[in-house]
Amino acid sequence: MGKTVELRKEEQTIRHELTTEELINQAQRIMEIKEKVMVEGVHYGVIPGFKKPSLWKPGAEKLCTAFRLEPEFETTSKEDPNRNITWEKWDYTQKKQIKGTTQGYAEYDSSCTLIHIPTGEVWARNVGGSCNNFEAKYRSLNPYDVKNTLEKMAEKRALVAAVLIGTAASDQFTQDIEAMPFLNNGNDQAQSEPRKPASRPETNDNSVRLATSKQVDYIKSQIEKNNIVPEDFFSVWEEDFETWEDIPFHKVNSVLEWIRG
Repeated sequence: MGKTVELRKEEQTIRHELTTEELINQAQRIMEIKEKVMVEGVHYGVIPGFKKPSLWKPGAEKLCTAFRLEPEFETTSKEDPNRNITWEKWDYTQKKQIKGTTQGYAEYDSSCTLIHIPTGEVWARNVGGSCNNFEAKYRSLNPYDVKNTLEKMAEKRALVAAVLIGTAASDQFTQDIEAMPFLNNGNDQAQSEPRKPASRPETNDNSVRLATSKQVDYIKSQIEKNNIVPEDFFSVWEEDFETWEDIPFHKVNSVLEWIRG
């Protein structure tokens, strides 16, 4: 019987870059996933005034499944029981403006790393997201009642950001606008659709950039959808603006978060 000779295994060459064709294929796959698998209002949302839809957590999870990515989170927290914030809001039960003070500060910082399951490669490393109870949506609540929510929101923001980076999906989606604590102080010029000069001014007398016409129309539709009386709406935001024409661009996200409750 002859001697068995072990076949020589071919050495694997580590590739440090993708070909142009591979990049094109990946971009096309993301487009196909968006068109054939994702559902608007479930996996992503379209906000008037923005060219690209916002990627939501379910959509980020779909992309992780499609590209076989496993997210790993590292989350830390810090608290300051002596820190407080004074707030005002409209109480729909009492039909009046109420004031209050929330004592206790809780903040969660999360970083997300995406691991490619078949190869163990890192597609995105330590992409961060954070959330704290002084944000408009949580500031009137007991910080210890929303700690779990704050942690999940921080991880959600980190996941969406990591997926956008890791899969190069930013040409199709932007960060979840609902999850943003602010909109870059109104400096996200690239994301905003241009306005016609005749429709409304770009800035107010203090050179503060104003919301686009489409954004204002969307806010109006959401107020109507949630049965909010315009007079009540303006009473809540009277320190920031007084009319539809005065809504600052950097307040749009806070307004939408408030409307959604």
